[in-house]
Amino acid sequence: MQSERNETKTRQVYTYIRDRIFQGSYTMGSALPSTRDLGKELGVSRALIVEVYEQLTAEGYLEGRQGSGTFVKDIGKNRPVPLLYEDLHTANHPTSHMDSDQLHSIDFRPSFPALEHVPLMKWKKAARDVYHDAPSSAYGYQEDMAGSLQLRQAIHQHLLTMKGLFCKPSKIIVTAGATQAFSILSKLLVKPNGSVAMEDPTATFIHDIFAATSARIIPVPVDEYGLCVDMLPTPEQPQCIFVTPSHQFPFGSIMSISRRLQLLDYARSTGSYIIEDDYDSEFRYGGMPVHALRELDSERVIYVGTFSKNMYPSLRLGYIVAPEELIDPIVQLKRMADMQCPTLPQLTLARFINEGHLERHILRMKRIYNKRRTHLISVLTDTFKDKVRISGDAAGLHLIATWPGKNADLLTAIQLEEHRIKIYPAERYTICKDQYNESLIMGFGNVTESQITEGVQTLAQFI
Repeated sequence: MQSERNETKTRQVYTYIRDRIFQGSYTMGSALPSTRDLGKELGVSRALIVEVYEQLTAEGYLEGRQGSGTFVKDIGKNRPVPLLYEDLHTANHPTSHMDSDQLHSIDFRPSFPALEHVPLMKWKKAARDVYHDAPSSAYGYQEDMAGSLQLRQAIHQHLLTMKGLFCKPSKIIVTAGATQAFSILSKLLVKPNGSVAMEDPTATFIHDIFAATSARIIPVPVDEYGLCVDMLPTPEQPQCIFVTPSHQFPFGSIMSISRRLQLLDYARSTGSYIIEDDYDSEFRYGGMPVHALRELDSERVIYVGTFSKNMYPSLRLGYIVAPEELIDPIVQLKRMADMQCPTLPQLTLARFINEGHLERHILRMKRIYNKRRTHLISVLTDTFKDKVRISGDAAGLHLIATWPGKNADLLTAIQLEEHRIKIYPAERYTICKDQYNESLIMGFGNVTESQITEGVQTLAQFI
C-alpha cells in the first residue's frame, strides 16, 4: 500500500511539472527549482523530485547541465495539451461519459447552476403546449435567421424587467448559447493579424475562441474596479475588447462608472467594439442587478447573454444584442454556422418567459444560492480561520478563496481529484501565468450544503 501511495505521489508531481511546461509557466530554457527546494515546496522527498526530473529528461522535456541545474527544453510551439490536463480543466467542455466516481464527486465548478432545481414540470408543460399549438410551419426552416420572433420579443421583455436594459427585438440575434455568440463575433470582428484586448484572468473558452482566429491576445489586468482601462494598448488599436463589467469572471469585481466611461472613450477613439459578457448578473445578493455597459452606448457595445446560468446549460440558447450596423453580418455568419437554432425549444423558452416562470425561478434560485454562498463562507472561515481571504462573492455562483503563502495549484487539484473533490485553481484562468497560485475559484451553485462541508474539510487536508 505504501508503494502504491508513493507511485501516486510521483505521478502527481510528474503531471504537475509537465503541465506547467505545457502552460508556459516553465518557459523554454528556464531553470527549474533545485530538487531540494521543489521537494520542500510540494511537501515531498528530494528523491521523488530526482526521480521525476529523470523521467521528464528521458522523455525530452528537460535537460541537465553539469554544474548548472535542470532546464526546460524546446518542445516546439504547437504543444498538444495532455489528456489529464484537459480532464482536470473541463469547466467549459463536456466529457463524453461519467463514471461512478464522477457522478458522486463534489464539484466546486464555478458559474454552474443547481441542476436539481431546474423547474422541469413547468418547462414540460410549456413544451407540451408549444407542441400542441405549433403550426406545421414551425417544423420547417425559420424565415428569419435571427431567431424566433416570439423568443426575441420575450428576451426584450426579460432584459427590460430583470435588468432595466431596453433594446428592440430587431437587434436581438438568438444563438446556440453564448459560446456560439463569441465564435461568431470573433469571426466578424477580428481581422488578419489583428488583436483582441481581454481581461486577465478570464474564462478559458473565451481565450481559446479568440486565439483560434490567430489574433494577438492582449491581456489586460483587472482589480477591484474591473478592467484596468489605463493599461489598454496604445497606439495599437485592438478590433475588440472583451469584458465582464457587471461581475468580472472569475474575480467578481464590478466595473466602476468612471472606468466604464473611460473604456467607452477608448473604444470610440480606436474604433474598437466592446463585447460585454453578462453571464450571471441576475444573481446579485445585495440590491438590484448591476446595469449593463450597453446602456451607455448601444452602438459601440455588443451585449451577449445566455440561459445556461439562469436555466440549464444543455438548453444551448443564448443571444446577442447588436449595434444596428452589425446585425446583418452577424445573421449571415449565423446562417453559415447552422442555419438556425431549433425552433421548438425557442418557442418553449418564449412561452416559459412570457408566463412569468423564468422570473420566478430566478428569484427562487437567488434565495437558494445565497444560502449556499453563506454556508460556504461560514465553513471556509470556521475551517481556516484568518488564514483564508474571501472575495468576489457579492454576485454570481462562485467566490474566490485565497490562502496567502499557501499553494492552491494544479498539484492540489490532482490530489483532491483522487478524493472525488473537484477544485479550480485561479491560475487556470490566467493568460499571464504565476500570479494567482494562492487562490481557488469555488463555485457553490451545484453543491449542497452537506457537500460544501465535506469538500472544504477534505480541502483542509491539502492546503
